[in-house]
Amino acid sequence: MLDPLQIIRLVEDNMRAHGLPFPAPRESLYSWAKPLNLPEKGSPMIYTGGLYQLTPYIVSVVESLSKTEDLRLTSMAFRASRLLSALGLSGLVVRPKADVASYIERVLRSIVELLREAGVKVAYAYEDDMYSGVILYDLGLDSLFKENAVKVYRALKSRGAEVIITVDPHTTHIMRSVYPKYVEGYDLKVKSYLEVLAETGFKVERRDRGDIVIHDPCLYARFESIIEQPRTLLGNAGFKVLEPRRSGRMTYCCGGPIEGLAPKIAKTIAKTRLSELAEKPGVIVTMCPICYANLKAVSDEKVEIEDIALLLRG
Repeated sequence: MLDPLQIIRLVEDNMRAHGLPFPAPRESLYSWAKPLNLPEKGSPMIYTGGLYQLTPYIVSVVESLSKTEDLRLTSMAFRASRLLSALGLSGLVVRPKADVASYIERVLRSIVELLREAGVKVAYAYEDDMYSGVILYDLGLDSLFKENAVKVYRALKSRGAEVIITVDPHTTHIMRSVYPKYVEGYDLKVKSYLEVLAETGFKVERRDRGDIVIHDPCLYARFESIIEQPRTLLGNAGFKVLEPRRSGRMTYCCGGPIEGLAPKIAKTIAKTRLSELAEKPGVIVTMCPICYANLKAVSDEKVEIEDIALLLRG
């Protein structure tokens, strides 16, 4: 296992210096939306919280950590990264996985197109689509998390947001169930895009598109009660939804929560989950970028894994 304090300090340094937990350019959070020409103010407003966009950087970081987890060089690398961060050079440390970055852009644009097809017109804050602070909360950096939460809330409110539509389980949970505990006067209404699509009765007129095996992310299923909506949407899109051995509220972790601290253990957990999902025939569907990345990392070319947004778009 890696030194948790080293990781916490590196995350804290990057957040204070750049507003992101990993050394990535700020524009990486909103560049995906530039071709869409969405209005920059209004409600409902799509808010990504940056998790999808940071996934290509997370994959690169985890791959590097996996190679050096048991080496003393890891501690030296952390110290070097902290120094570079302090000098404003942290962008030199991490490069995103290009194939993952391209995939993520497709997912995010598909989400907007799905909402449009359902008759939901959304605004987007572009530069004010800031990181939600999920990892700060997970690591117990309460003071920094609160500071970031207040900043995010004020930015969204200044853009006229009253309802925000989130795109992943971590951001949905943090904005709906955690922010109200930290931000005084918090009054944003938060819905996952899957909830919004289900409420509109969105349906794709296609039939017999094959079997899919559904992987429920823990935060959707256990904390936010988003279980039936994705199944309904997939069924309406012509898929036969197959349930793995553990699903719904009894879903099994992809290994994501500890990938930064213990990459090898996280990979073992991911392999266990993938083996369960692969017991049923069909494409494995994910609803979370972390789940997608972790399961993809331990799969081979025989296993097909897709984000639900791409499956719904066809």
